[in-house]
Amino acid sequence: MKKTIASLLAASLCLTLLAAPVSAATYDQDSTETPSTAITFDYKNDPTYTVTIPDAVTLEKDGAEMQIEASDVANLDGKKISVTIAGTQYFRNQLVLEGKTEEGRNATMRYQVVKGDGTVIETTGQDTATGTELASFTDNGTATLEVRPVLAFNVPSGVVYTGSMTYGISLVDAQ
Repeated sequence: MKKTIASLLAASLCLTLLAAPVSAATYDQDSTETPSTAITFDYKNDPTYTVTIPDAVTLEKDGAEMQIEASDVANLDGKKISVTIAGTQYFRNQLVLEGKTEEGRNATMRYQVVKGDGTVIETTGQDTATGTELASFTDNGTATLEVRPVLAFNVPSGVVYTGSMTYGISLVDAQ
């Protein structure tokens, strides 16, 4: 039984090798050409870049500016650096800040991120900000965004609101 299995395996390997395409020139003792083989190897440098994101933003009533910077950008090879919202501290990664009132009750306040082209990134309770692109770069540069509080009628004043945002930074196909 073992010999039969071994024979079948050997036969299948031989058949596999017969199906392999071969590209070669044949030379014999009467050939006047000198045999040669062209060898190429495109050894590309790995992409390099540095992305700088502020470690804190202090909001004012009218909003605050936030800058994301890309530097030392090289060898992207048709890709772009994409900076996205990976998550926030709030449920479903909503753009919401949290605080406590003087009475100890929980208080929340939504906020918006406005891109340089005027696009408003905002969550409304049923959606998420995860995956939303904040900035992209194909060269050194700075993207300026504005972060604004959404001061609705039910937002308690006299509260220090805090939150956090986590970013995703990746190379994606440039379009």
